[in-house]
Amino acid sequence: MSHQADTPLRWGILSTARINEEVLPAFRASDAAELVSVASRDAARAGEYAERHGIPMSHGSYEALLEDASIDCVYVPLPNALHYEWTRAALEAGKHVLCEKPLTPTVEEARSLFELAADRGLQLMEAFMYRHHPKTKRLREIFQSGVLGEVEVIRSWFHFKTADPATDIRYDPNLAGGCLRDVGCYCISLATYLHDRAPDRVEGTARWSTSGVAEAFAATMSFGERSVAVFDCGMFSPLDVGVKVLGTNGNATIKSPWYAHVSPLEIELSVDGETSTVSTPGPSAYELEIENFCDAVTGRGASEIQPEETLRNLDVMERLERTVG
Repeated sequence: MSHQADTPLRWGILSTARINEEVLPAFRASDAAELVSVASRDAARAGEYAERHGIPMSHGSYEALLEDASIDCVYVPLPNALHYEWTRAALEAGKHVLCEKPLTPTVEEARSLFELAADRGLQLMEAFMYRHHPKTKRLREIFQSGVLGEVEVIRSWFHFKTADPATDIRYDPNLAGGCLRDVGCYCISLATYLHDRAPDRVEGTARWSTSGVAEAFAATMSFGERSVAVFDCGMFSPLDVGVKVLGTNGNATIKSPWYAHVSPLEIELSVDGETSTVSTPGPSAYELEIENFCDAVTGRGASEIQPEETLRNLDVMERLERTVG
């Protein structure tokens, strides 16, 4: 699909998912993207949603949106178990695809999608918005600079409380639910991003819900002989997030790592007994994500999150799942 570099890319969204509320302002703020349509399996719902959010068009099925030749790019915020099916359908329809994390439940599914995208000359990127923010990038610079000394522990956590486990899709094993895929993936992503590689050894422990998904998960990931990354995550307690990197000379702390554009926009440093803050201002991580993807589509830049990173993290997730049965 050819595209004039000086005109915004035309986007469609598959579904009226709740996460769209975070993404819609990013589309409005971007000069590189124009959100032109939303699809739902219910035409009336799609129409009402489009009218409420000022989206010019709506489609009464996902297939209809993908058949619309005027749309360049598709954002896929569907439940995890549907990512593979609809990302493949979008690629086969000639659309560039930004798909919510985790890209697919398995490494093999993701690999086949990246191969299809490459064969078709299309961009496919996993939507891991926190990775695009200056706060995350600055932490890696600090990590790699040696100012903390030898890094011994990366400690991270992500907990939230579902409103009603009986109806929440994250409690549905048929939709590839569970806290590891939903929020533990952030902790895995950060640890492998900082180290720029997969861990050597992993060990997990899970608490299972009555529906059969892990509603709590804790893990240790070993990087070499000295450095470990430990994390815990869950879906049953009020929001609690954080990251702390501990080295032989000091530590770095981020109080809002995953919603990176949410205050405080800073990293707290404590090195050799001296404390300081590193300011990390920036726009919405969702806006940065969309801008980066548009740059990749139009050839102005490369995708921030390359296929190798997505495959690496999915592999770590599968390794952790095997340790808990």
